[in-house]
Amino acid sequence: MVDARWTLRLALAIAAGCLLAGAGRAEVGPARSSQVDAVEGSRGSDAGMHDDLDFEQDYAEDVAAGDPMEPLNRGIFRVNEGLDHYAIEPVSKGWDYVMPGFVQHALRHAFDNLRFPIVFVNDLFQLKMKDAGIDLGRFIVNSTVGIAGLMDPASTIGLRRNVEDFGQTLAFWGVPPGPYLVLPFFGPSNIRDGFGLLVDTGLRAISFFIPLAASFAMQGVDTLNRRSLIHDRLEAERDASLDWYVAVRNAYTQYRYNLEHDLKKARTDYDYFPGLEIDVDRPMQE
Repeated sequence: MVDARWTLRLALAIAAGCLLAGAGRAEVGPARSSQVDAVEGSRGSDAGMHDDLDFEQDYAEDVAAGDPMEPLNRGIFRVNEGLDHYAIEPVSKGWDYVMPGFVQHALRHAFDNLRFPIVFVNDLFQLKMKDAGIDLGRFIVNSTVGIAGLMDPASTIGLRRNVEDFGQTLAFWGVPPGPYLVLPFFGPSNIRDGFGLLVDTGLRAISFFIPLAASFAMQGVDTLNRRSLIHDRLEAERDASLDWYVAVRNAYTQYRYNLEHDLKKARTDYDYFPGLEIDVDRPMQE
């Protein structure tokens, strides 16, 4: 059933992308060259900024070196942007208009609670027994006292939320990320994390107990709900970016690095493409 669902998901995403390929918003293709030119031009005017600019340029080049399929990735990125702009964003705005904020946050907690099997199993795969115990405790507390996960009392008693997936498990055992990828509908990823996403889908226990249509409906609600919660920040990030593709790629690469090393800076979720969801109530280890 999992394989059939994945096939259907990708088929729907690609079909929608073909319809929207010509409608996506134009991105600033030469922006990266402009940024480099600006860096070069500033070197003669402000010597105190040389080291910082060199570092930023080197970092951008290092990230770009891991994106050998950039032309293809940019094409898929434009499709995803078109799908978001013409379909998901308008519906999510309507959702935000009719749905009270506390309901949106309650739904977010509930869907996060349903990720417990994914997080718990990958805790065990990474030999993080303490985290596995914390996540089990969170699931029990939030599923009972928190009324099926609609509330998060576990965080108030010190049971922090951990973020684990099979991509991190592969990284834990030494598997490199491989080239950067943009997946239809799912957004930024890489070879390792894309395979991990497939495995994690098989760990979504609820998918085995409800009909296919209900599973798609739940994922649709989760997507719209998360999109409505990040709308303002996503627009601000996009407007401030000279090249949105590069901004998302760099943010994702840094985000995955922080997650793999259990750094506190890893505070964003890429559960939905191509957004940057800030989850401020999730403390992580230093």
